[in-house]
Amino acid sequence: MRHTEKAFIPLETGRQGRPSDISNALSLTGFTLVEVLVVLSIMAMLLGILVPALATARRVAYKTACKENLHGCALAFRMYLDDNKNIMPTITNMPNLHLTENPIPIYTMLGKYLSGPEALKCPADPQATYFREQGSSYEYNVMLANQVIDKTWMAQRLGTMEVWMLHDYSGWHGKQNANGTYPVGAYMYLYADTLVADRERNK
Repeated sequence: MRHTEKAFIPLETGRQGRPSDISNALSLTGFTLVEVLVVLSIMAMLLGILVPALATARRVAYKTACKENLHGCALAFRMYLDDNKNIMPTITNMPNLHLTENPIPIYTMLGKYLSGPEALKCPADPQATYFREQGSSYEYNVMLANQVIDKTWMAQRLGTMEVWMLHDYSGWHGKQNANGTYPVGAYMYLYADTLVADRERNK
């Protein structure tokens, strides 16, 4: 009977003379190293496309939630004015800094007309810093304090529609320009006619 010897097929070895774990793993899964690298490059390219899109979607969502908050504040101001002969409240900006002898936060004046403190929190406020420290993410127009809006200097000069009551403390809804300014849509405003829009009244 004829005896045949099986041919010896050496294993692929690494630099130290041991079988290459990576090559073996790839061969077991049916992929070559080139194919894996192609897949990884495609995934990196897709991430490069998706990440900016997700960031844009998040900014839009934050702006929408911010506008809803300011619409709620508009209703709160309307109810406050109905109860106080159309005279605007006296509110302190940055009450935590104690720039006045008796600082009055927004929530102290409008709290009973709002759904809760969170109504004064802009979701784009980074780490809710202003909200935690000042009780609000929104700056109040202190020039309106203790006055009827229609009779204020701003209303007489610019028209009531151009008078703002609240706006974001900072331009959280847009990227800061190289010169340190913010684009038009970076701040959301609540105007005296209850419109919520940017500084050019674009919704």
